[in-house]
Order: sequence, then C-alpha cells, then structure tokens
Amino acid sequence: MMAEQHDFDGIKYREEQKSPGVFRLLFYGLAAWGVVFMGYYLFSGWSSEAEFAEKKKAKEEMLVKAPALTAPHAEGKKEDYVATGKALYAERCAACHGPEAKGGIGPDLTAGSYKFGRDMAAVTSSISDGRPGGMPEFKSQLSHEQIEALVQYVLSLK
Repeated sequence: MMAEQHDFDGIKYREEQKSPGVFRLLFYGLAAWGVVFMGYYLFSGWSSEAEFAEKKKAKEEMLVKAPALTAPHAEGKKEDYVATGKALYAERCAACHGPEAKGGIGPDLTAGSYKFGRDMAAVTSSISDGRPGGMPEFKSQLSHEQIEALVQYVLSLK
C-alpha cells in the first residue's frame, strides 16, 4: 500500500481504520447530551428573562399580600408609624430628598404621582429594593416595621 511507505522524520505513517472505542463513546455521548440540551432549553420555551419576570411578579405579589402591609392599622398605630417614619426620614432620606421632601438629588416626594407608583406596594418596593438611577435599597438596613413606617410617612406627604 502506498500509505505504509510514507516516512515522516523516522515515523512511519499508518492509516487507522477505526478510532479508539473510548473516543467514539465520548463523541456519541456528547452528541446525545447536545440534542437533549437543545430539546430542553432551546425548544421548551425556557428563558432566563421569563424566569426573572416570574420571580419578580411573585415577589411583588408577596409584598402586596403581606399581612403587616395590608392589614388595617389600629387607631393611633398609623399615627405612630407616621411619627416613626418622619424620624427615619430625617435620618436616612432627607439628604437626598430634602428636609421638606421637595426633592434634591432624589425626586419630590410631595408630588401627586411617582415614577414607579404612589401606592403602598410600589413605595415599599422602592424603599426596600431601591430603584435604578440612585435610590439605594434599605431592606438589609431597616426592619420590616421601619420600612412600613417610612412608607406610611411618605404616603402621608402632600
């Protein structure tokens, strides 16, 4: 045969008829895994964006349905929350939103509407999770009751 006569730097060329069995097994295993991967992730409608949106929606629903946030406050308790919220506002928020909440670095909180909504769930989300463009998140720094007090105070502003 012609192929057996080739000599490359003292190494004789020998044409193999089959690749080693281990390589074939790995190749076919990888091909099967690729087909399963494509079938599951690409053709099943899975999307990281959809998963993120689903988790975000569940979190927003949890905030809306949280008993401490939706339960009516006893008389006097709302006023206590507003007073506590006012003190927390002066300590944590006045630097950006101004001492009178008329705005500064942050937006005017006495406005009739907010960019992300002026309801309890939206304001709670803004305070606890922050917003893009400079609003920091406070869920790791404030307790649930402190956040609720801030929400009550902000919603009482006009």
